[in-house]
Amino acid sequence: MLERDPKTLARLQAVVTALIEHRVSTSLVDVERALARWRAGDHSALAAHGAVLRHAARCERTVERVTAAAGDRPEGILRDAVDVGLMSEDEFLQLVGKPSTDVPSIDSLGDEDDASAPDKRRTLEQLLSRGPVLVHVDARRAEVSVPARFRADPSLVLRFGYNLTPAIGELVVDDEAIAGTLTFGGQPFRCILPWTAVYAAMVEGEQRGTVWPEDVPEDVLTGGGEPPSAVPPAMKDSPSAPTAVPVAAVADEPRSKRASHLKLVE
Repeated sequence: MLERDPKTLARLQAVVTALIEHRVSTSLVDVERALARWRAGDHSALAAHGAVLRHAARCERTVERVTAAAGDRPEGILRDAVDVGLMSEDEFLQLVGKPSTDVPSIDSLGDEDDASAPDKRRTLEQLLSRGPVLVHVDARRAEVSVPARFRADPSLVLRFGYNLTPAIGELVVDDEAIAGTLTFGGQPFRCILPWTAVYAAMVEGEQRGTVWPEDVPEDVLTGGGEPPSAVPPAMKDSPSAPTAVPVAAVADEPRSKRASHLKLVE
């Protein structure tokens, strides 16, 4: 059992600091990679910003887990330090009195979902009260229901709102999903977007929105996703504006040649 003398506690505090610094430094590698791709024009600004948000959320969770475990499960903290090379097995044996393999890890450097993320249902309800909302969804998820031509799109954006023309039929926002009957090229389709597949939302016309960084698809962050399908000509010829507006990230144009990293799919 770990002793609680001043020398051991000082060493434990040093290990806590080292683990946090280790996680921050490894996470920053992802941020630097995303920023480098953005500077080169191969990455959208939204994707780079998403990488920064993921980094912040990841590091915050690491601090919470490690500092909490330092009081409740200090041996687990030291075990994790051995696993990542921040402490030798000999020192662990000296401090704890048994091999590190006999002590469960606290997974202090893990990346589980962030339970403190804003509730998506509550957020969407608040945004919808202000106007039409653009909902970003990974349409590849099996539980998502959208027209077949959009099912391969990791960055599909659909427009939801009240009092739209044409109206969205049976618009529902509940604990499981946001759903409604949207119009594509004059044809209605019942769309269901489970919260697990939704990763961002913003009121149409506003510059700021809400992003759930841990839910952003990796290939959206890295710019490696497949380009979305084009809307068929029937949509262009429709006399009424669609209630669903697919939007795609433009990753193959130099940043200097475009005013925005988003465009309407036509």
